[in-house]
Amino acid sequence: MTALKDHLSPDAKQRLRKVQRRVLNLKEQIVGGGQLRERLLIRLLGHHYRSVFRRQWHLADEEPHFFSHRIGMFEFAYLDAAPGPFSYYRGFYNSEVLRSGDRLLDIGCGDGFFTKRFFSERCSHIDALDVEPTAIQAAQALNAATNITYHLLDAVAEPFPAEHYDVIIWDGALGHFPPAATHTMLQKIAAALAPEGIFAGSESLGVEGTDHLQFFPNLDNLRAVFQPYFRHVAAREVDYNLPTDFRRREGFWRCANDTKRFDDCRWQ
Repeated sequence: MTALKDHLSPDAKQRLRKVQRRVLNLKEQIVGGGQLRERLLIRLLGHHYRSVFRRQWHLADEEPHFFSHRIGMFEFAYLDAAPGPFSYYRGFYNSEVLRSGDRLLDIGCGDGFFTKRFFSERCSHIDALDVEPTAIQAAQALNAATNITYHLLDAVAEPFPAEHYDVIIWDGALGHFPPAATHTMLQKIAAALAPEGIFAGSESLGVEGTDHLQFFPNLDNLRAVFQPYFRHVAAREVDYNLPTDFRRREGFWRCANDTKRFDDCRWQ
């Protein structure tokens, strides 16, 4: 075949390559499947994730302590009624503060989705903590990476795995802690943060959730929680609708005790 190609004109070679691509394309459709198979697989996967959600949130003895982001990402990618990208802003906002080689502490990592998908690429090492055994099991099974160590750990009562971190993230959990535990946590976070480090995270604003132990009506209330522990505090709000027609107000923060890195990642 190679010898034959050598004797073909440039136009003939181009026609031959076109025929070869068409044959390979047809082979790929037969083996890998076309649009019909894709629609069938998406439908089957949708049934699977809806069933998983019902089993976890409606039929279990108690609701899970973390959300499976495989369900969320499937809904975002394929369902018209998906809530949009806003619930993933925490991943984008927090990844903005990361620098290559950072050591990161992720408190309340859940299934490890944000830990691996948003943070692990830039970090030299991540300690990811959660108090819920099923969350750590899911994280180790679904979002493992060589630079991530998942710890089953009570962040309030037990010491952090290392003394110092360049970045500490505490997402979507502040409202689930009573004020006394919040004070303990922020003391530990401030002590563990490197001199130029950044503490970042998010929490819903207003009255949301039946399992919250404290609420933050607005950004001023959220800032006031951090100001006794950090010299510099920045916060911003994003509002978006959930599929239940509830409008969520989410507050995001960045705190530091040194201005240089804080100024470099300040919101404009």
